[in-house]
Amino acid sequence: MPDVTISIWTAAVGFFLGFLAYFFKKWCPSLYVHILTAILGIGWIVYVFLDQGFIKTVPIFFIFGFSFFSSPVPERSKTQLKEIIDQLKEQGAREIVLSKNKERLLADLLFSGFFIVIAVLYFLFGPNSAITFILLYSFISLFVGLTKRVGLLRSLRLFYAEHEEALYAVSLFETKKYPLKELSEVSVQTRPDVLQLFQLFSLFSPNMDYTTSMGKTWKLSFSGEKVYLTPDPLESMDFLLKGEIHKMEEFEVKPFYHPKNWKRLLGKWYFAATVKGVGAYAALLTLFTLLGIGPIATTAVIILFWIFNLWISDRVLKIALDMRKIDDPDLLPIIEKVFSRAGLSHVDIYVTESAEYNGFAIGANIGRSLVALTSETLKLPHEAIEGILAHEAIHVKKRDVLMGQLLRFALIGLVFAGVFLIHEAFPNWLEHNQIFVFLGLWLLIFLLPAFQSLFTQWMEVRADHLGATLLDGGNAQMANSLTILCEYQDRALEKSVGYHIDFKNEQEANKKDKKISSLERDSWFFRFLEFQFMSHPPMYWRVHALQTTETEWSIRKIKLWWCSRFRESLPN
Repeated sequence: MPDVTISIWTAAVGFFLGFLAYFFKKWCPSLYVHILTAILGIGWIVYVFLDQGFIKTVPIFFIFGFSFFSSPVPERSKTQLKEIIDQLKEQGAREIVLSKNKERLLADLLFSGFFIVIAVLYFLFGPNSAITFILLYSFISLFVGLTKRVGLLRSLRLFYAEHEEALYAVSLFETKKYPLKELSEVSVQTRPDVLQLFQLFSLFSPNMDYTTSMGKTWKLSFSGEKVYLTPDPLESMDFLLKGEIHKMEEFEVKPFYHPKNWKRLLGKWYFAATVKGVGAYAALLTLFTLLGIGPIATTAVIILFWIFNLWISDRVLKIALDMRKIDDPDLLPIIEKVFSRAGLSHVDIYVTESAEYNGFAIGANIGRSLVALTSETLKLPHEAIEGILAHEAIHVKKRDVLMGQLLRFALIGLVFAGVFLIHEAFPNWLEHNQIFVFLGLWLLIFLLPAFQSLFTQWMEVRADHLGATLLDGGNAQMANSLTILCEYQDRALEKSVGYHIDFKNEQEANKKDKKISSLERDSWFFRFLEFQFMSHPPMYWRVHALQTTETEWSIRKIKLWWCSRFRESLPN
């Protein structure tokens, strides 16, 4: 493993050169700037190589690349922020004054500071291990996120173009246009719910958080995106209440430090430290290192802690994702029918708010498992929801969540055990054949997700076909459910991509004419990536397999998937 200090300095150098390239582009041609930053970057990598050797320099190279390309600087285009604002004003767009104060930013700093402190303590006192790089990745991501929050707070401008009936959000980092015809719901909160908006407290892609104060917050639900704004209290927002949006709901949001939010706050912090990151494990390793506890005892405690987290995962996620039980009287009979047929009448079904279409099973065993659907998924036709529930019911019945976690743990353990044994058996050979060692390690890293996908894809195919046996319509209904889910997902993604605009010509949405379809057979290279490395087979294949086979689960279907996995990965 490379030295921690060198790793941190490499990240700092990457950030510095990223900012340097941004500012030099004001006065120099881009080519000269790229040459300069390349020379400086290569110089740093060469210095590390001479000091650390080949093997340790390889991860340093990737740290440098990640930090350089993650530098939180806005992309320079021919149309600058001032020009965009001037164009909007010339077209008669009305600026909406935003309420801005530092309290909103301080909340993000407070939450980020908790994880940054853990990372710093580990860098100072913890052992030099693979966790170092995970923490460094998280550290860089948090830094980038905070820098963008500061830039957003300072630069965000909001405009309403009445002639287009569109809302424009303009900042240093991006410009977005939200047509009001895509607006499906409007609500007002007494303050931003920072426990929902903070990036580490969300399992799904984050909402568009344009909140710049701790005041009254408008929540706008567009197709594919939820937008949060804090306009000045004196600003009129009546233009949002048109067409089908003729009323808005108001909700009280208590401060995150309010006693009623303590359980929620603790659950979200625990979720961020154990599920989305390794902060809790890093804290344990740091503590045990300071106490002088040996590696065997430390490993045993870490494994027991992992098992404990697996055991309570359903309760943690239920709190962290703000889940609530589904009480829709039209859906309850469907839920009862599907799960009774699966023999799982005790499993609870929850909904969590998200702009994505998704469903998932949670929990390590049948007695403590639950199934969750996103709020957008509940907008699908009931026949499609029934298919999604049947798929997730099989995951619960077969304990796929538990088996998937055990599989990951076993595979990673085998890799580390193999590396350790080889290191102990052939120390001299490894010292003099570093290139072969490097290639061998990268081969293991490359094959790890491939081996894992063998099992996870088999679980997904099994859930499709066994889930179909729980439906009145069998395979046809399950295929139709997946088709509808894909169509809604693709449409929402198209809308979300289309909100990004380019003012170079006529304010046309980027990639607006490009249709996204998960149901079409892609080129062989992307099929290869999906079949060999992803947790789910391509959706076009899943639907086709359901449409062309009988409603059952058999060895023949396992063979079909196995053959397709390799046949579809080859050029046409």
